[in-house]
Amino acid sequence: MRRLTTRRPLLLLRELPLLALMGLLVIASISAAANEPEHRLRDQYQGKVFVLRGFYTGDRLRYDSAGAPGDARSGDWTTDGFVLLSDIHISDLRLRIKAKRLSIGLGQKGTFEFLADNPKAQKKAPPLQIEVELPQMNPSVAQVDAILSKIFLAAQDSFAELVPDYWKPCIPDGLSGKVSKCFFSPEFSAIPGFASPASSESASDQTGARDQNVLRQADYRRGSGNSPPRIILQHEPEFSDPARLAKYQGTVTLGLVISQEGLPTNIHILSPLGCGLDAKAVQAVEGWRFKPAEKQGQPMAAEAEIAVEVDFHLY
Repeated sequence: MRRLTTRRPLLLLRELPLLALMGLLVIASISAAANEPEHRLRDQYQGKVFVLRGFYTGDRLRYDSAGAPGDARSGDWTTDGFVLLSDIHISDLRLRIKAKRLSIGLGQKGTFEFLADNPKAQKKAPPLQIEVELPQMNPSVAQVDAILSKIFLAAQDSFAELVPDYWKPCIPDGLSGKVSKCFFSPEFSAIPGFASPASSESASDQTGARDQNVLRQADYRRGSGNSPPRIILQHEPEFSDPARLAKYQGTVTLGLVISQEGLPTNIHILSPLGCGLDAKAVQAVEGWRFKPAEKQGQPMAAEAEIAVEVDFHLY
């Protein structure tokens, strides 16, 4: 009588752990390849400050695969422009970014700096979630970089060109080191898009010309028949929410020209404050009304720029 053996099946059972291990190694290799873009993106973006194009407001922003925002509203660069990226994650054809908004104000040295200048303060900064559609599963780092360059400023961009006109030439000249009231602290130099503008020379010349042309009372000597413009309707400015929460206050100085109709024109910032208060000052002064300058008793457009101060005080 022959004895049956089960030698081969036992051999297969011995091989199963090795096969399972090989399978796990293959899965791990595929997973590592899929996560490589995420790891590289974290190294490149996480823990760093970037400028958000459009200065969009809100605590949640959504972008399509071309980097175009959804229903978003632009805000002020001093409260909505700068974000600190704290986490980047890729899943389900989505790039999800956690960030903190960093408000900008004037520090003790009179230069623009982050109000949340330490990790403890940054934890209390307003949170922001950014969600971006991806064009395909497991995108390359280059593909994601191309999308993010439409969302954040890149090295070849110029922040000075994106600010509203009432910030010019204050910002370009401040970045180039020619106007002390608009200087930026050194930490901004590491942020992409913050290179000094090459064409600031002409803007600085215009600033000097305006400074020399600020309203001179000698032009309106008593008995000359001429009189300067004066305020006849003045609205109080509103506080920005970030400034109110931070108990941040001070004075914004604006330059403007009064038209023959008594309307403020060519409004621009001479001495800024930050934290969203400069924009609030401009909005308030746009609603002010003036008795126009007079020459021989007749209303006329002012021949010189005037400076007005807008105070923000909580108490």
